[in-house]
Amino acid sequence: MKLLEMNHVKKQFNGLEVIRDISLSVEEGEVVSIIGPSGSGKSTLLRCATMLERMDSGELIYLGEYAARDRDGKCVYAPKAELKKMHRYFGLVFQSFHLFPHYSVLKNITDSLICVDKLPKQEAVERAERLLAQLGLADKRDAYPYQLSGGQQQRVSIARALAKQPRLLFFDEPTSALDPELTVEVLKVIKELAKEHMTMVIVTHEMQFAREVSDRIVFMEEGVIKEQGTPEQLFGTENERVREFIGHLSGGSLLT
Repeated sequence: MKLLEMNHVKKQFNGLEVIRDISLSVEEGEVVSIIGPSGSGKSTLLRCATMLERMDSGELIYLGEYAARDRDGKCVYAPKAELKKMHRYFGLVFQSFHLFPHYSVLKNITDSLICVDKLPKQEAVERAERLLAQLGLADKRDAYPYQLSGGQQQRVSIARALAKQPRLLFFDEPTSALDPELTVEVLKVIKELAKEHMTMVIVTHEMQFAREVSDRIVFMEEGVIKEQGTPEQLFGTENERVREFIGHLSGGSLLT
C-alpha cells in the first residue's frame, strides 16, 4: 500500500527552481533514504511532503487522499479540516531538535497529544513513558533540554514524533548537528525502528547508514532525482556522478 505519493512536484524560491518535476512514492513498511549534495533540494522536498512549504505545482497524496492537486499548472490544496487529518499520518524529526526549552522532556512529548489530539492526560503520559523507556531515556522524563546531550535531545524528538503514532516518519538530516559518537547513538535508534518495519523517509549524508538501513536510496541533484534503486544498485552504479558522491562521503560503518 502506498502511504505517500508525490507527482510532478515543482517548487521555486524567488525565481530559482529548487525542485524541478520530482515524482516519488513510498510503500508501507519501506525505508527510503534521500541523498545528494547540499542545495540539491532534499530538505525542500521533505518540507513540501510535510506541508511546511506549499508546492508550486504537482500532487501530494497520503493513503490515497489528495492533500494537493494540480489544476491548470497550479497547486490547489485540500480544505484545512482535511489537511489537519492528513497531518496525523506522518511525523517529522528535524536536524536541530526543535524542543521547547521551557518544557520538561515529558511535557515536550505530551503537550501536543493533550492540547491538539485531545488525548486524556494519563494516556498521553503512559504513551510518553513507554517511548522514553524504549529509547533509553526513562530517567530523563523530568529533565529539561539544556540538561541533555545532543543525542539525548534528538532521541526525545524521535519519541515526540512516535508518540503521535504516525504511519510514516520523516527525518531531515537527523545527525547533522551531532558529533560522531552521538551520531552513532541516534542512528542505532533509527535502525531499530527499521527492524520494526516503521515506514521512514530519511534525508541523510551518512552513506554507510543509508546502505544498511534502506530498502531504496534516492540520489537528488539540482532539484531532480538523478538515480534511485536498492542500496546494492546505488552503491554498484556505473553512474559516474553518483559513484563520485558516494565515494566522497563513504567511510567505515558507523553501526555495530
